[in-house]
Amino acid sequence: MRTIAIAIVLSLAVSAFAVNNKAAEMTKATTNAADAVDAAIQVLYDLRQANYDAQAQKDSENRTQQEACDNEIADLYRIADINKAAGDATTAHRKYIEKEIADSHAYLEWIDSRRADISRRETELQDQRCYSAQIFVRSLKENSDAIEAINLLRNDLFASIDRKSPAGDQSAEELLQVAGATKKLAAYKHLMNEQALTAFNQLAALEDEGEAHEEDHTEGASNSVEEQINSLLDTLEEHFQTAIKSFEQSEVKAGWDLAIWLQDTEAELEYFQKEENRTNEYIDKMTIALQAAKATENKAWEIYFQSSSNYHNAITICRHKGEAYLADKHQRDDENALLEDVIKQFKENAGKML
Repeated sequence: MRTIAIAIVLSLAVSAFAVNNKAAEMTKATTNAADAVDAAIQVLYDLRQANYDAQAQKDSENRTQQEACDNEIADLYRIADINKAAGDATTAHRKYIEKEIADSHAYLEWIDSRRADISRRETELQDQRCYSAQIFVRSLKENSDAIEAINLLRNDLFASIDRKSPAGDQSAEELLQVAGATKKLAAYKHLMNEQALTAFNQLAALEDEGEAHEEDHTEGASNSVEEQINSLLDTLEEHFQTAIKSFEQSEVKAGWDLAIWLQDTEAELEYFQKEENRTNEYIDKMTIALQAAKATENKAWEIYFQSSSNYHNAITICRHKGEAYLADKHQRDDENALLEDVIKQFKENAGKML
């Protein structure tokens, strides 16, 4: 519009020059021509000043507009940043709930695994106790039989020695009893420890020693052999008695340990039952919370994306406003340059005419 107005003014100026030229040719000096030139120059000055004023107004408006745009963009950026932080927080919360659910399921799997281990271990221990009980009863029976054999041998041996007989016959009978005792006790050698086995070997050695000195034995010597045999039999009996007590103590301890283990595992299984119920309830709550967390997360990111879109739209709008301002300024600068050129030429031509 401004360009059209300038074109009209230029046309008037040209017309004025044409009239002036004719008048100059006719009169060479006329006041009408001078007035027309002054009026045309004034119009050009007014147009130039109008452009200057308009540009100054546009510059002021642009500064205000730019400041408003900067403030709006900064505000929208802060809003978008806050909304992004809110979105990140809702995502982190949703991931936390998912991890809690996954950890709870893993805990339940561990409880199931632990129960299976306890059941398997209980079966193993029960089998071991059955086998151990069998071994215990067998060992008890063998040691009891060994003690009974010792008592029988002691009774048989010393009953025969107490019978009145000649010294030689008594010694011979005694040695036969010792030989019989060692043969009967040989069946229980596997029950003896090193010390008891040594005593048994000493008892057996008496047979050989007695055979080597059979003719030289006296009543006192017979009594000495009797005492030795009795002492050795006592030692063996004591060994078997000690073994029985040891087996009984071991059996009681094993049974006690198993009872304690069963009691502990029973308490542990009760605790697992409570934990399983608590964990399942927690999973149910977390599953409901997860749905709410996902909805909140989706809404938070929707708000962020909208605020981010507003932020970028504001940048685009402000950039377009700035581009429009610069385009208008460039056009006005071109018009002012054109006006300056016309004014210069007009003055030059007017000087020549006047």
